[in-house]
Amino acid sequence: MASLRSIQAAGLPGNRYFLGMRSRRFILHTLAYVLIAAFLVVALMPVAWMFGTSFKTLEQLRITVPIQWLPNPVTFENYVKGWAVRDWPHFLRNTLFLAVFVGVPTMASCTLAAYAFARMRFRGSEALMLLNISLMLIPDQVTLVPRFVMMARMGWVGTWLPAIIPSMLALNPAMVFVLRQFFRAIPNDLSDAARIDGCHELGIFWRIVVPLSRPILALQIVLITSWAWNELLFALLYLKDKSMQTLTLAMQSFLGYRGDTAWGQMMAMSVLMSLPMMVLAYFGQRYFTEGFTLSGIKG
Repeated sequence: MASLRSIQAAGLPGNRYFLGMRSRRFILHTLAYVLIAAFLVVALMPVAWMFGTSFKTLEQLRITVPIQWLPNPVTFENYVKGWAVRDWPHFLRNTLFLAVFVGVPTMASCTLAAYAFARMRFRGSEALMLLNISLMLIPDQVTLVPRFVMMARMGWVGTWLPAIIPSMLALNPAMVFVLRQFFRAIPNDLSDAARIDGCHELGIFWRIVVPLSRPILALQIVLITSWAWNELLFALLYLKDKSMQTLTLAMQSFLGYRGDTAWGQMMAMSVLMSLPMMVLAYFGQRYFTEGFTLSGIKG
């Protein structure tokens, strides 16, 4: 009793208050983990269904009550038949070609534009930045038809040019904005010291800004690669030649017009198509955290 009075007299919380705070914190953390687990289960259900279906036989693919999540027996027939249907290495080369020849010009143009907005002062820079931000509010579907008409009149439909040429013009406002925010967080003293030593602006960009921006640049590379890997609308509109088809267009060969869709083979190839992106996301997850966190340090 005397010790409790001495604690309260010293202005420190009593044992009852201390235990109450610990219990409240434990309950809040438990609820948070339960909600995260619930959302995670809902998000992973399609992935689990895809993996399970890829190992099922034709009889197991029929919808039953209760739903059969685990294949019994397990078969690899869907992988063998699905791989034999199309020339998947050829479509993989086309997809990697799209990722490289779109990703490299996009990174170069957007990085230079973001550096100009963040580190250089010129007339109309703020107005141009507001215009760039306003472009983020326009969905791509709005400009889909006029963009296709313009590409068709220039004779670019059926080639890679509708993807390569716009990527050279920094036509990714979200990337420009994120990179600009990150570049503004880099201290100007480093650039001033380099200018005193005689370094020109492009040298400051390449020797100082780029090495310090590796997390955000790696994040953008992951995002561009995932876009090229999963892009369907562009390939469906502009790539008419079958020799130029990407993986997403090749997946459409499993869709039947009269309900004879090869679901098992489609899920098997979907698993193989998803594995590279899963590996890339696993090794690049720390760049997601660092990139999105550091890009908002300085307004």
